[in-house]
Amino acid sequence: MTLKPITLPQLQHLLHWVLRVTIACCFIGHGTWGVITKEGWLPFFRSQSIPDEIAWKLMPIIGAFDILMAILILIKPRRIIVMWMFIWALWTAILRPISGSQGTWEFWERAGNWLPPLMFLMLGGAFAMKMKDWFSEYKEPALNDDKVGVLHFLCRITIGLLLIGHGGFGAFVEKQMLINHFASIGLPADVAFINAVGWFEIILGAVIIIRPILPLIWLALVWKVLTELLYVTDGGLLNIFEFIERWGDYGIPVAMIMIINYQRSQKNVAGSM
Repeated sequence: MTLKPITLPQLQHLLHWVLRVTIACCFIGHGTWGVITKEGWLPFFRSQSIPDEIAWKLMPIIGAFDILMAILILIKPRRIIVMWMFIWALWTAILRPISGSQGTWEFWERAGNWLPPLMFLMLGGAFAMKMKDWFSEYKEPALNDDKVGVLHFLCRITIGLLLIGHGGFGAFVEKQMLINHFASIGLPADVAFINAVGWFEIILGAVIIIRPILPLIWLALVWKVLTELLYVTDGGLLNIFEFIERWGDYGIPVAMIMIINYQRSQKNVAGSM
């Protein structure tokens, strides 16, 4: 499936907003769980020697701050905010294996949380900025083909890692949650079933890292939307925030599709000269 060719200025504007919305949705979803409070977060606090009674009180504060950052990135972004979002998303992903409650697969599966802020910083040339520019209002930056190449690489790594990480849940961890998810839509899910699904995701992720062709990116996009919606079919409507938190799993494939489409159009133009 192909899209209408886009120009570099169009790609610039689209990527700017796809990444911006992706980052915001991740923090809105994550922050909402903090406001609601989530028992599954307690091991993360314990790993930092924070008692449970304090952790319960901190969760709504952390959640509200996440949501505030998301709102700011949508209405009045600053590079310093994006940098904070990158560091925080990376840290919360690292906490999963550190806490011992979740393995390394959980860290890689959340590549869709911490790599999009890094892409947004790369898009804006943040690492070449002066100190004052980190705090000044963020303007949509000019995109060039070198940056497109860097974003292409980061997109394929992100998609590959989140698929491989999620695949590890089924292939190696044999996570009961996955069995429940697939059973919620009437599939005869068992350990053998999620083993097979896990290996499918691992292979798909590895192939995308090595050779990110357009049909595979579309497959990854559709697959992630459908499988993450299983949070809702299994756990109820409140779990829509789990789906929203994982917006990077859908936003980054969309960004990749646009980049590939642009690069194809450039090759076609060059070939016709």
